[in-house]
Formats: sequence, structure tokens, C-alpha cells
Amino acid sequence: MLRIPPSELGDTSADRVMGHRPELLAVWDALKHALGGSSSTLSPELKEQVRRTLALRTGCEFCASLGRPAAEQPDPKSSLAVAFAEAVATDHTAISDAQVKVLFEEFTIPQVVELLIWIAFEYAGQMFGALIGDQPATADERAAFEASVAAQPRP
Repeated sequence: MLRIPPSELGDTSADRVMGHRPELLAVWDALKHALGGSSSTLSPELKEQVRRTLALRTGCEFCASLGRPAAEQPDPKSSLAVAFAEAVATDHTAISDAQVKVLFEEFTIPQVVELLIWIAFEYAGQMFGALIGDQPATADERAAFEASVAAQPRP
């Protein structure tokens, strides 16, 4: 059960809690759309596997209910991104220069920047979900989420 009553604004329960501060919800949504928009340098599939990996650690029931990461990643970029996200979720203070440097073996500088922002954004959103006591997604919410991921433009 949500720890904070929802407002009337927003699509998800976390959005509706953020809706008590509409100006913050607006900028949160703007960043979410910028990260998923046509200017993204990372594929929606890679970003979704990263999101799913983080969801195993953040304690957000809603986020975790949207899907588990694949047992094996389909390509070196996804594999590296997921391993890095796992390391961040385990202990972000222990990330070394070498761990960041290895990202450049598969990613360009703009892609590394976007990946790091994506990890931080997703982790923050999922932590918010855990803090407010967000519940698992309904079947309709899962379907809407899957449709939104599928609709994201490919780089």
C-alpha cells in the first residue's frame, strides 16, 4: 500500500505521488522522455535490461514486477551495461576508474554519459518507488509499460 496518498496527476502510482509537486513531476517526465526519445544513443532493449537489473536491488515492487533481466544478454554492449549496472546497484561507491574505462571498449563517450545518466535516473526512480511503498504493477500497467518500451525509437 502506498505510504503517501496519490494526487490526481500522473499515469503511474509513483507519478501520482509526485503529482503533489506538479512542477517536479513535469521535469521528471521531461527527463524520462528525453532519455527515451529519438536522440537516445542506446537501444531501448539495452536500457530495459539495465532497468530490470537495477530493479532486483532497489526494493521497488512495481519496478521489479515489470520483468526480470534476461539470463544471457544478446550482445557485448548489453552484457557490459548490465554488468556495470549490477556493480552500481551493489555498491556505487566501489566503482573504479577501471570499471568506467572498460565501458569505452564498447561505447562512445556520449553513450557512456547516457548510460551513466540512465542508471542514475532509473535507480533514483526505483528508490522513490521503494520509499513510497509502490505495489506490483497491474496487468494493464505491465501492458502499457511494454508498449511504451516497444514504441521507443531505435538509435
